[in-house]
Amino acid sequence: MTVLTVAALAVLAAGCGKSDSSAPTTTTKDATATTAKGDGGSGAGGTLTICSDIPYEPMEMEATTTKTPSGYTGFDIDLVQQIATKAGRSLVVKVTPFDSIFASMDAGTCDAVVSSVTITDERKANMAFTTPYFDSNQSLMVLKKNAQKFKTIDDLAGKTIGVQSGTTGEEWVNSHKPSGATVKALPGAADLFAALEAGSIDAILQDYPINAYRATKDKNVVITQKIQTDEKYGMAVKKGDTATLDMLDKGLSTAKSDGSYDKLYEKYFGEKPPTS
Repeated sequence: MTVLTVAALAVLAAGCGKSDSSAPTTTTKDATATTAKGDGGSGAGGTLTICSDIPYEPMEMEATTTKTPSGYTGFDIDLVQQIATKAGRSLVVKVTPFDSIFASMDAGTCDAVVSSVTITDERKANMAFTTPYFDSNQSLMVLKKNAQKFKTIDDLAGKTIGVQSGTTGEEWVNSHKPSGATVKALPGAADLFAALEAGSIDAILQDYPINAYRATKDKNVVITQKIQTDEKYGMAVKKGDTATLDMLDKGLSTAKSDGSYDKLYEKYFGEKPPTS
């Protein structure tokens, strides 16, 4: 992702490159969630059921101030809501921990995973992805009082670096951590922020938009390093589910061409999306 304006930082938070687990667990507050799954991407009517790890502000979060059809909002959710609506479908959101989100999709709990998922070659071997729809990178966050001490990942030799379990951030830091550093994996972003505040970790390494959004909300933390990784998010479906994949890709293409994607991006990030 390109460097963002101050207005953009005021609403940022995103992305998880994450992994699978064998014990799917989901919750939902949508009344139609008793339907096990949507009817794929063919034809109008029915539901589009997605699995999403919430909260992951501002990409995926509970709708607390405004009413939405699914009960959830955020850049990802609003985008897929537009796609579902234009396809004549009712969107059902099933809140699913990221470490079991792909297993949940494989088990038939949802039609697609829409949860700031980084596209990787390893994941592409096990599932299908839409065209990329969002650029992201990694970042290092520390307590403001330690900003001069921990300017980059290399300054954390012998220290503890927090990451979200199963993410591409975890993979990156395990490959780039300095000598003597310990990597502590926690379930979610909220756990990482709490651990940093409590002093049980010295820094957080995760997607830049999430850290940037937190920095606008918490005066005690700061981002000291932005790490260019050229990560891109995609919506994931089961291999062979061409109907759902085609519907999502068509919806993304329409959103880009009719300007609704740009409007949504500006709503959450305060600027137009970067041009490729």
